[in-house]
Amino acid sequence: MKEQLPPQVLAGLFNNSLVYTGEKIKTETVYDVQQPVAINDNPVEPKAEPAEAEVHRPGKWYLGNYEKKFIVLVNDEQNVYLSEKELEFLTGILNACKMNLAHVALINFKNHPVQFRQMKKDLQPQYIVSFGITALQIELPFSMPDYQVQQYDNCAILTAPALVQLNAATPAAKAEKTKLWNSLKKMLNL
Repeated sequence: MKEQLPPQVLAGLFNNSLVYTGEKIKTETVYDVQQPVAINDNPVEPKAEPAEAEVHRPGKWYLGNYEKKFIVLVNDEQNVYLSEKELEFLTGILNACKMNLAHVALINFKNHPVQFRQMKKDLQPQYIVSFGITALQIELPFSMPDYQVQQYDNCAILTAPALVQLNAATPAAKAEKTKLWNSLKKMLNL
């Protein structure tokens, strides 16, 4: 089954991938291969990237623009980030919290098993909501029950069941969504 991400998600994946140098580019066919050259026929030189220590590449391991220092951790074994169905569900949760994907960093723990210490160092989060990942899995020095908002190292942390469980059409899932919503309201002062 082919799954397709919504256009806004695709745009977010490639927002830092293209570089426009300001020069008009034309292509020439040389030995049956098109190569870019500048209009003035001087070759276009690729810009050298700064040394790795100087470049922070957060786009390599999370989706979103992270405008509100809010991390969403998921654990999806079959998708790069989330299935379309769970992504729509998460978007609904974010909308209820007056946010969208531009405000968060969505990290799939399965593909990027990031630890709290690394998140704190690289992203300085104010909020972390973890779906289907325990506090111990991200190497926090404590465990906590789902839906309990825990303050630690200037960060509010909340764990919850996996999105696929919360998104089920059952009375039990509805009760879990209510618990999640109550915890998010407390966490974000909504």
